Amino acid sequence: MKNVFLLLFLLIPTVTWAESAITCHCFQDRTFNHQNTAAADPYFLATTQNSFLSLVYNVNKGTIVKAKMSGTDGAHLWILFDLAKRSGQDIGRVEQIYSQTKRWTDVFKQLNLTPQQLGETYWQRGRNPEKLADHIVDLQLKKYFSVNETELENWRKQGMGRKELILAMMLKGEPDKLYHQVTSGMQTWGELLYEQGLLDGKAINQKLAAQMAQS
Repeated sequence: MKNVFLLLFLLIPTVTWAESAITCHCFQDRTFNHQNTAAADPYFLATTQNSFLSLVYNVNKGTIVKAKMSGTDGAHLWILFDLAKRSGQDIGRVEQIYSQTKRWTDVFKQLNLTPQQLGETYWQRGRNPEKLADHIVDLQLKKYFSVNETELENWRKQGMGRKELILAMMLKGEPDKLYHQVTSGMQTWGELLYEQGLLDGKAINQKLAAQMAQS
């Protein structure tokens, strides 16, 4: 059922949704609050990842949010959009293949994508969607933020996931130090964003777009 809903959303690219009209169903706090500085942290992490995904693949952000509201997880979307871009196929077509096979490695083959084209790491991680999504995000972080594989591996070992890495990169600090500040209770993600004048999803999206345009 999840894939049916996702296919319907993605096959209607002209439909857009205002972020404020969608995220209110998922996040009660969507702006920085001086009285509760961590209240909007889940939203900030989610909207930054959604913005990055939207900008990398030129997909309407509302479509991404709507798909997630239908129950589709972030790993699925990262893989779906990346394979559509790599193969030159319509997103709906890639989703249709996956809904029939239920295995990304089978999708690779039906899209005529080889280990040489995708890379051995990409191909091997096709058996584990979460690890494949991490690999895809790492490739994009290396492209847009000039970080290397060793750095990413070290940060992930410290517990940083896709959302934390993307947000930390956007803040332009040392990701592991920023992450430690948050996990140790020294600061919240909201406070770190506030220090840079980033108070809501719109501001985050604009900052991220500007950074990526300079890469």
